[in-house]
Amino acid sequence: MSPDLDRRRFLEVSATAAGGLLLSVSLPGCGLPDDPEEPEPLEGMPSSGPATGLNAYLEIDPEGVVTVTVPRPEIGQGVRTALAMVVAEELDVEWESVRVEQADLDPDVYGPQYAGGSDSVPDEWEPLRLAGAAARAVLVAAAARRWSVPAGECRAARGVVDHRASDRSLPYGELAGAASGLDPPEDPPLRSPEEFRLVGTPHRNLDVREIVAGRMTYGLDVRVPGMLRAAISRAPVYGGRLRGFDDRDARRVEGVVDVVPVDAHRLPDFPPNNPKPADGVAVLAESTWAAFRGRDALEVEWDHGSGVEETTAEQIEEWSRRARGRGELLVREDGEVEAALADAANVVEAEYRVPFLAHAPMEPMNAVADVRENECEIWAPTQNPGYARDVAGIVTGLPAEAIRVHVVRSGGGFGRRFYADYVAEAVHLSARAGRPVQVVWSREDDVQYSFHRPAACHFLRGGLDENGNVVAWSQHLVNAGRSAYLGRGDAPEEQGQIRGYYYPAGFVPNLRYEYTMAESVVPRGQWRAVQASAAYFVQQAFIDELAGAAGADPLAFQLRLLGEDRPVGSRGWDSGRLRRVFETAAERAGWGEPLPPGRGRGIAATYANSSFVAHVVEVTVSDEGEASVDRVVSAVDCGRVVNPAGARAQVEGCVVYGLSAALYGEITVEGGRVVQSNFHDYRPLRIGEMPEVEVHFLEGADAPQGMGEPPLPPLAPALTAAIHDASGVRVRRLPIGDRFGT
Repeated sequence: MSPDLDRRRFLEVSATAAGGLLLSVSLPGCGLPDDPEEPEPLEGMPSSGPATGLNAYLEIDPEGVVTVTVPRPEIGQGVRTALAMVVAEELDVEWESVRVEQADLDPDVYGPQYAGGSDSVPDEWEPLRLAGAAARAVLVAAAARRWSVPAGECRAARGVVDHRASDRSLPYGELAGAASGLDPPEDPPLRSPEEFRLVGTPHRNLDVREIVAGRMTYGLDVRVPGMLRAAISRAPVYGGRLRGFDDRDARRVEGVVDVVPVDAHRLPDFPPNNPKPADGVAVLAESTWAAFRGRDALEVEWDHGSGVEETTAEQIEEWSRRARGRGELLVREDGEVEAALADAANVVEAEYRVPFLAHAPMEPMNAVADVRENECEIWAPTQNPGYARDVAGIVTGLPAEAIRVHVVRSGGGFGRRFYADYVAEAVHLSARAGRPVQVVWSREDDVQYSFHRPAACHFLRGGLDENGNVVAWSQHLVNAGRSAYLGRGDAPEEQGQIRGYYYPAGFVPNLRYEYTMAESVVPRGQWRAVQASAAYFVQQAFIDELAGAAGADPLAFQLRLLGEDRPVGSRGWDSGRLRRVFETAAERAGWGEPLPPGRGRGIAATYANSSFVAHVVEVTVSDEGEASVDRVVSAVDCGRVVNPAGARAQVEGCVVYGLSAALYGEITVEGGRVVQSNFHDYRPLRIGEMPEVEVHFLEGADAPQGMGEPPLPPLAPALTAAIHDASGVRVRRLPIGDRFGT
């Protein structure tokens, strides 16, 4: 925070109806970026309110119960617990006295409220520390006034203010009413890290009891009086449009109330990065079962359009051919690449492919909307309530102030719930029905109508000198990038899945990154660690190939390539921090110790979302080429760890999600239609396949940094390196599957 900021302007204290203390704290900055993976703001973001900053509310009731209102959506990342810990630490209260409430959308009060880019805890760290410290200061001031002593002689700790000189003390609850009438200090002192009691110690998720007992309300659990359920038959071919339908059989299904077309292409334009839903026909019914039965009874005629011509297998082969030529866009060029390759003692060439991927959260998409004459109310398990309000305004024509968005807990998101197409469906149908409507997607809907992580083809050439040093690197990516589909105003080099600062850029003297944009009708969008999950698989796996060609130990080769510790560029990239996670993971995994025949180790490390993560993966490969993952050892530098239990869960979650994608994840299209439909053919890792996971956190920057996504990118390259170590086979195409080959 700027030292000349007038903090008095941003701190307000008031009384609750019960005579407690209510404190609001507002800080400027922290605008919502177009791509949550990146820290820099770009064009085309939602009009979710003025970018005046973050706000947080803290309430203390007369009984001493502390309620923290969390502005960021909870999608399973543990943000409600972590942010409550930050407030409780500065307030200095016992953890047992803390309660949490989820904020509705209110950008004028809270500023950006999205969950994406692993930003929630880093962005809220300072505002919520300030909230706790300001509340602690006014409580001390209230006690000092009551005792007629200087505030400097009083101390607040563990929910009590005491005056040692007179041996007096009062709990926060008794002081809350008096404190509510005081002005907070302009610059409340923050506790030093040495004083932390909560931050940095593991705490169980505050919601775990409600979840285990089945009392937690997810989006699918929302019930509103008079609510109809809706199931939608959507265009089976991407880009298809509704031509006509026969709903007579559907209307005969008991419980069906109405059948309504969803002509999404006729809706007004949505903002960039906020795509429209597909065209469809919705069956509205008194129950979800009736809605789905009615949908099954529909006869719908579609205009498939040109999308019917697209088939993934043919498309990827064309991308492969183009990848061997020169790129349409030069993303970065250092030195003389072609000359260095010509002079190299050894040149390695390889083609890598990554597939389209769906999100497949456990809870499929759903939302409830109640559109009335002059207002609209929404209940949505969303990562981005600002987008939900934006599309509701477009569909209904209502002003933003007439739209209320209740943020409901999500059963997973992984980037899919960053968008609001499913909310737009609910709003459209409620407006047509004149009643509240809950749109419910099936698992098949969720897999087939996702906004997929882009598929890609990379062609690489690497040159080694006679000492095994990397002297040249050429990489050409061909894909249909997400930004082109989303209509975002990204710079050309951001359109694909490779960025000019991606490692090993800056470490190889002669390096060239090229990009060629391809066409696809497949909707593309956010995914967990979107670009990094694909690009770093390719780059880390190819470095492992170069190490093999040089006859070098892969870890030693990586560390030699990193060279001296130094910051690289202006994005927080630091080779020393990457080196330390490499070394820590290797040491804890027993790198270099012999393994039994058929077993291998691989290592990879990446920088994403401001954090550094390394994995060592151990696998066993059978004679038939079946690979089983035995162990994952992780080293993580994500700055200050607020809740080690929650952070460890994020690493473990990334291991599950990353292994699922690397082993099995693939969306393919035939004739413009998605082939996969459910967990039987878009399968996640099964419980019996889960490896042992060992997580080690390193001390990094003082503030927290990204945690929800950074552990995912290095997993696939560490896995394929381990497979090579065990079998001698290079895996260059994902998914690997139950059996693998070249």
